[in-house]
Amino acid sequence: MPTRKKYLTFKALTISISVAAVSMLSGCGGKPADAPVVRPALVFKIGDGAGIDAEVYPGEVRARVEADMAFRIGGKMLSRLVDQGATVRQGQPLATLDPQDVKLAADASRAQVNATKAEYDFAEAEAKRFKTLLDKTFISQSAYDAKVNARDAAKARFESATAQAAVNANQTSYATLVATQDGVVTQVMAEAGQVVAQGQPIMRIANPREKEVGIFVSESRIGEFRQQNKSREMFIEVSSAPGKRYPAKVREIAAAADPVTRTYPVRVSFAQSDENVRLGMTANVAFVGETAASQIAVPLSALYQQGDKTLVWVIGQDNKVTPRAVTVVRFRETSALITGPLKAGELIVAAGVHKLQDGQLVKPVTDRLITGANEVAIVPLDVPKLASRAQATH
Repeated sequence: MPTRKKYLTFKALTISISVAAVSMLSGCGGKPADAPVVRPALVFKIGDGAGIDAEVYPGEVRARVEADMAFRIGGKMLSRLVDQGATVRQGQPLATLDPQDVKLAADASRAQVNATKAEYDFAEAEAKRFKTLLDKTFISQSAYDAKVNARDAAKARFESATAQAAVNANQTSYATLVATQDGVVTQVMAEAGQVVAQGQPIMRIANPREKEVGIFVSESRIGEFRQQNKSREMFIEVSSAPGKRYPAKVREIAAAADPVTRTYPVRVSFAQSDENVRLGMTANVAFVGETAASQIAVPLSALYQQGDKTLVWVIGQDNKVTPRAVTVVRFRETSALITGPLKAGELIVAAGVHKLQDGQLVKPVTDRLITGANEVAIVPLDVPKLASRAQATH
């Protein structure tokens, strides 16, 4: 029992010392508040044209007229005279084949022409002699007819050999591939030393004077697109001239969808292009509809459903988020048209909306892929200063 009493006395003394220590620390100002958690947030800036109903399709600048150049005969390719990106003129040599085989074929054809010409001349002379003998009744009519038939057959063989010789003579010129139009070499598909077949593409030439953008429209939108493409304004933007818009028009809509992607190829031509537009560049084709001043286009990922309400998170000047109720007018493929108390210049959270709370501090993050008709916000954020300010308010 004495041991038990001593143990309880020691434990009580330890607890008293701990309480006193805590009291002393509390009197010195207390434990500092935890720093607030700053969550990165992808934000979207409401622009002046936020109510424009626009659809943007990515594509590639291509020439309206493109042609694959190929030899009309097969053989071993000796040389390639132009490189990819070269500007060529109509009739300019592009590549050559080994001409030895075609020259030998042409020589053989000429020899065959000479042989058949000799046979024809002899048959013609025989027919004339037999005609004289027939007139004098020295031979029968059937004997003369046989000579006439032999002459006609020799004549046919001579004409056939002559035609074949002309073909072989032309083939000697086919050993040199020439450009059929003015343009730019956009692709090279064969090199010197390669054995190519007749008709095998060697290079592709595009006419750069008429440029257009090839896009693909989903089958769910092609019906509406065909009905509205004549009444809707459209323009093209290229990466080399950001912010510059080129008026455009639809030139061609495919009658059938691609069997793999189930999208319809559409060609949109430039009304007028300049030196900034080059073949192969990436481009965006925008189809602009009616402008509704009360409607705002926002990314689908910016909407947050809470019960029967649709909300967006608005970022204030202090970089804290506040929910704001909006009304969805229409859903589109990558965005939604909404109405609500939003105005140009305000920032809304574009992604991760389900992880935010009212009054939470966020750090705006930019992403050039989410621009649409507006721009992603670029807001500098001093996290240490905001953290110290938040501690001072507690």
